[in-house]
Order: sequence, then structure tokens, then C-alpha cells
Amino acid sequence: MSTPTPTKNVVVLGGGGAGVAVALALSKKLNHTRYNLILVDMRPHMVWLPAGARMVVTHDEAFTDTAVFPYDKVFPLGRGTFKLGKVVTINEAEDQRGGELEFENGETLGYEVLAVCAGSHWPGPLNFPSSRDQLDRFVGEWGTKFKEAKDILLVGAGAVGLELSGELRDRYPTKQITIVHSQTLVLNQTYPVKFREMVGKLFEARNIEFVLNDVVETFPNSDSGEVGLKSGRKLQADLIVRTSGPRPNTEFLASSLGEDILNEEKFVHVSPQLQVVNHPSVFAAGDIVEWEEEKQFGKAAGQAVIVADNIMSYLAGKPLKKRYTGWPEIIILTNGKSSGAAYLPMLWGLVLGPLFARMIKSKSLFLGSVRSRMGR
Repeated sequence: MSTPTPTKNVVVLGGGGAGVAVALALSKKLNHTRYNLILVDMRPHMVWLPAGARMVVTHDEAFTDTAVFPYDKVFPLGRGTFKLGKVVTINEAEDQRGGELEFENGETLGYEVLAVCAGSHWPGPLNFPSSRDQLDRFVGEWGTKFKEAKDILLVGAGAVGLELSGELRDRYPTKQITIVHSQTLVLNQTYPVKFREMVGKLFEARNIEFVLNDVVETFPNSDSGEVGLKSGRKLQADLIVRTSGPRPNTEFLASSLGEDILNEEKFVHVSPQLQVVNHPSVFAAGDIVEWEEEKQFGKAAGQAVIVADNIMSYLAGKPLKKRYTGWPEIIILTNGKSSGAAYLPMLWGLVLGPLFARMIKSKSLFLGSVRSRMGR
């Protein structure tokens, strides 16, 4: 009588958009008699970040419920399991064929292959805590801050700052809202001038004030008071909110696998196959990946397909044939529930306004499709 082949673990670390996409793709491909598929995250739920600004501004518990998705139903037909815990160390095997994850509580979990989708650390109101109770308190605290402030200053007119200002204007038609931005136009040079100009005008039409081509150099000790700009100008605000971009969650990777896996901006060096350079049993997707493009869910979903296919090839001992070559720079920007703008890099570059943005994103924030993906 033959001895059954022991099952091995395929682990996806991080349950954000990239991690869930990788896990779901693998759940359809893996031989589940040979491999255990395990999704690991430090939270018991995924917070849908495109809904984050609306969550903290409205501080409506019913809306928050629609944007927070527990992981308990993410795997259809039981083709995978979820493990709650914070990973602090990756202990790679000497031959780099697999390894072991070490958790904050001392537990360990072996892996045959690992997909790291650790996401980003967001500043300010999008820095959601881990537990649902803490998250609800956090949302309520930010909602109270926004409600009580008469003069709100946002630092950064990227997508986060702009979308937050739109939600604030929906909720509070008369508050003073100012955004300081380091460039001469909103957003960044990824997008064409004509689109950036249109976006700025759409927000200005809602009485959002911009201070462009200037940088905040000094902040007060609290989240209210006076900020000093590089130009020498001083601005006063009841509430100061940093809405600059996030930073990748990669500190534990450097301490585990070596500083040389990260570039200067702390993104992970990967091959076109999205395999971590010099670590053959570790793959990466999403915000942490070193790739010259904006970090967006659409790109993470595209990377997830590549990672899942190449993991299957790796497990079969075959060459990794799927290559990531980048993704078009599409943006759909909300301006509250009823307005926004979009840029689609097709033909001569399509610049679309409020009607398109409202129909595609501003009203729903894609929550219906995410709910379905999460098995709700």
C-alpha cells in the first residue's frame, strides 16, 4: 500500500486587493490533495480602500459595513483557508526551496512557495487599525474631527487628497478646504496636462482651494495650528491631514531576506515573472513591487494572474513563462458621489468627465463587485 504524499503549503501573505486576487486565482489551479492554500493577514477582514475616504467622512456604520469584508467566505467550496496573524519574520530554507513564517505570537507556518502581497502603509485617515472594534472607533474619531473643524488643510493633491476633499465637500458644503501640492498641477506627471487641468477645475468649482507648487516644511505638534510652506507662506487650519502617498510594507522583508531585496524607495526587486530576485520560492504582487507605474488595484489584479501562473509552473518544476510587462495608466477619480473625472490611455488619450466617473465609480465605489469577489 503506497504512502500518501504529504500536503505542502502555498501561502499568500497579505489579504488586500493583490493578495485576494492571487489567492482566488490559485484556488482554481492548485491540486488541493497535494497543496494547502493559506491566506494570511493581520486583520480578520479586508477594508476596501477606495471607500475609505467616504467611510471616515460620513462615519456611517451602515456604510462601513458595506466596505469591510471578513475573509471567512473568500474561498469557494473550501479551496483554501484563512489564518489571522501578524508575520514578523520569514525564515527561508538554506536551499531557498521554501521556508517558514514566524508570527508575532511565536507560531510558525511552513511554506513550499510564498506570495508576498503586503500592501502599503497609508497616512492619516486611511491608516485603519486591525480589529473591527478599533476600526469603528477610528472611523468615528475621524468623522468627529472633520465635523468639528471649520478650516481643513490637506497636504497632497494626489488621488487620496482629491477624493477626500470631494467627500468632505459632499458632507460639508461650506467648510474651508485647502490642499497644498508640490507640483504646478494636481496629480502627477503620469497623466497628461489637459486631464490634470480639467481635474483641478472640477474641484475648484466646488470651492476647493489649491496652493500649488509649494511644500509644507513645518508642521505643528498637533493636527491643528500653523504650517510653514517652502515659499515662506504660513497657513492656519483647525485640522491638518496628510494625504500624500503611502509607503510599502516591506520592513519585515528586509530584516528577513536582506536589505538588498529592496530599492531605495523600499520596493521589492522582482523579475518580470514577479519572482523576488535571488529568492526563487518567493513571489510578490501589488503595492510592494518595484515597477515604474502608479499603484492601483487594476494593476495588482493583472500581476496576480502572472504570479498564480508562475507559482504553478514553479511547483511543477517548469520554466516560468508568464511575464508582467506593465499596465495602462488608467485613472477614475471621484469627486464626491456625483462627480469625478477619468483618463483612459487609448486612441489619443480619452479624458472623461463627471457623468462617466459617476456611472463607473463615484456612486458605487465598485463595492458590488468586491462583495461578490469576497463571497458575500
